[in-house]
Amino acid sequence: MTYPFVTVPIDFDLVRKTIANEGFRVTKVPFLLAEPTVQGAPRPELPYFTFKLVTPAAKSGDDSQYHVSGTTYGRGGVRKMTVGFQCYAQEQEQAYSLMCLWQGSLELFATQENLRRAGIAVWVIGNVADLSQLLNTGYEGRAQLDTTFGIASNLVEDLGEIDTAEVTGTTELDTGTDTETFTVP
Repeated sequence: MTYPFVTVPIDFDLVRKTIANEGFRVTKVPFLLAEPTVQGAPRPELPYFTFKLVTPAAKSGDDSQYHVSGTTYGRGGVRKMTVGFQCYAQEQEQAYSLMCLWQGSLELFATQENLRRAGIAVWVIGNVADLSQLLNTGYEGRAQLDTTFGIASNLVEDLGEIDTAEVTGTTELDTGTDTETFTVP
């Protein structure tokens, strides 16, 4: 018997890269793909953006099942993904100006179309918040924005085929009971 296989439903690496590329295209400021893994690690030159998939794939509605071909079936549905964006800059005005640029660009047809090609739909664009603060190293401008996106989660599963099956049956004849074993290909 061939065992079923299942595909990965969402390519989060592609989601991150697409958001980072689109953000850079619009703002001309780097969008870091990952947060630093070590506290106190050197930071990039200001300004820059970071983002985190806060809610990567909350189920939104019922999934549907469909026949692909042969023994392959698909199941898919919409997932809600909340992303928290942070912009770091020298001054607070620069931080929230860049974040406002990103916020506004999420409404543009070109931005939405580029995201859509990777299976990402813009759903809810939040408000820009000023999170600027005085740090030990000096004053830092910082702005924050939460945005909700829709992404498709599609699984494809090949249920495989049963190569052979042995079946034992009992037949009753006029002359009595007879047991016969046979294989069905």
